[in-house]
Amino acid sequence: MGIENQTSLTSVLGVKAASGYLGIKRDEVPDAALFAIPHPGAYAGVFTQNQFKSACVESSLDRLHAGKSIQAVLITSGNANAGTGLQGRADTEMLAAATAEQIGCKADEVIVLHTGVIGVPLHAEKLLPKIPALVSALSASSEAGAKAAEAMRTTDTFSKASRRQVHAGDDAFTIAGVAKGAGMIHPRLATMLSVLVTDLDIPQEALQKALQTAVSTTFNAISVDGDTSPNDSVILLSTGEKQLKDSGNISVFQDALTEVCEDLAKMIVKDGEGATKFIEVEVTGAETFTDAETVAVTVVTSPLVKTAFFGEDFNPGRIVSAVGRSGAKMDWEKVSVKIGDILVFKDEVFAVVDQDSAQAVMKADTLHVAIKIGNGEHRSRYFTSDLTYDYVRINSEYTT
Repeated sequence: MGIENQTSLTSVLGVKAASGYLGIKRDEVPDAALFAIPHPGAYAGVFTQNQFKSACVESSLDRLHAGKSIQAVLITSGNANAGTGLQGRADTEMLAAATAEQIGCKADEVIVLHTGVIGVPLHAEKLLPKIPALVSALSASSEAGAKAAEAMRTTDTFSKASRRQVHAGDDAFTIAGVAKGAGMIHPRLATMLSVLVTDLDIPQEALQKALQTAVSTTFNAISVDGDTSPNDSVILLSTGEKQLKDSGNISVFQDALTEVCEDLAKMIVKDGEGATKFIEVEVTGAETFTDAETVAVTVVTSPLVKTAFFGEDFNPGRIVSAVGRSGAKMDWEKVSVKIGDILVFKDEVFAVVDQDSAQAVMKADTLHVAIKIGNGEHRSRYFTSDLTYDYVRINSEYTT
């Protein structure tokens, strides 16, 4: 078996992409991305668990629960269309219908996703005149795919894409994905949108299960600032072009899908608004997964922990304090903490670490924090970033 890592959503056979300006952003900056497949295909989705949901999430969930096949995903950037009432939902469906008319499919075979400022009316009627040109621009070129990923951005500093081309025995298939996200990032989905496509023919139920499994350890295991939005969505479509010859290779598909999701999730954290550090927190030895996750989430959302990493301030007491206040069940006498290769806490005592070693480990751009809370079999791993001056600046000026 071989897995080749490349990046291009349009490299999946039959996928086309386009980008353009609908009229949401200022200065005619591209504010729309469109992805389409040759015919309606199986659709899976995972969405925000925030009770405050945008019109686009409600629309996408309705299609998912109805078992609809999907042929296109339209993403608009600059306006979240959240907290806009019945008119907001009408605006989302208006865009879906206009896109479907141009593509030649049904309105409920189009997913529309929004990202941007919350609570501002979208006024879709003003955007509709630009839809025909956007659909006409659909292309299978890598350039079209790259520009569409770029058009999804809000505060992102770079576009995000990943791909796996898999060969396993007689089976060969591709999975590719794009994502946007940088701030308002926390588990149960974050302020992020992601579109994934595979050419492997997988029934909707199995596709949904695979996506939920992949998301649980990737997009649902990242945190930049502890906040989540009403728009978070991960969409997975199957073009159905390739048949699975060996049913055992469904596990290979699962692994490749998880890898693509993990690539994108890590990019989101690395692009965290103002972030200068990428931090992996791994908790082991827990009696239950919930205990492991509780410790990990407490650490990665601690402002004191995150600011210490930004300032390269060797202060393991902040980490150990977060572990202790997490509320998770643990054997405190067996708790240990390592930052990089340095053991900083064990047997209820902080280790003595020389200044040079302490400074060296904190200066790294990528850090690993290993926390053991007992001898249990359960573990949890989260990805996070530091908390910086720029994060405050970006988010204090977001709407202005």
